[in-house]
Amino acid sequence: MEKNKSYFIHDRGDLLAIFPECAKKVLEIGCGAGILGEALKGRGAEEVIGVEKDRDSCISAGKRLDRALCLDAETDEMPFNEGYFDCIIYGDVVEHFNDPWGALKKHKRFLKEGGIMLASIPNIRYYKVLIRLLAGTWDYTDAGILDRSHIRFFALINIRELFEDNGFSITSIRRNIVASRGFRILNFLLFGALKDFLTYQYYVIARYTGKGFHKRDSRKQRPVYKF
Repeated sequence: MEKNKSYFIHDRGDLLAIFPECAKKVLEIGCGAGILGEALKGRGAEEVIGVEKDRDSCISAGKRLDRALCLDAETDEMPFNEGYFDCIIYGDVVEHFNDPWGALKKHKRFLKEGGIMLASIPNIRYYKVLIRLLAGTWDYTDAGILDRSHIRFFALINIRELFEDNGFSITSIRRNIVASRGFRILNFLLFGALKDFLTYQYYVIARYTGKGFHKRDSRKQRPVYKF
């Protein structure tokens, strides 16, 4: 499905605010028109390379970044050396992959040991999605959590497993709370019990622990129910 071109020119101030300033060589997967990458260069990043499969946006990004490759990050081979980047950014992209687990496994080799993965991922457990589901609807829209181009959906536990099972240690998970004043007050009164339902998207900062990581003990893995 072809996206509205405005989709590719977001400034992503949310990601800029949590970008690790120690990162100098950055790979942005799904860089759009390169707006975020350009801002990162203004913040001290020495090299920002973008990958974008929308050709018009990729051309625009090439004018802002050190380099922009017009590729499908999931299926195409990327010409980078192993361990080259300090940081890889997934700004609302994993939900567009057919196989996010395989994509992360493929891309992590370009990250140096101890490097940072910065990601923003929509929360399918968001209360408005659940309300609509209880009402008997699952309506795709032009943007948002149920964007028509989204293929995969994640709750917090799935996000944790995505990174931890690929050799990452999660150092921070932040929430973008989007809720009415009433729900915010109720969440406060319930000591944060509703926070996962009021989270529109999660921001993940994870450190790559390298090839010697220990995968979660299978005996401790949670049950996955089949319906």
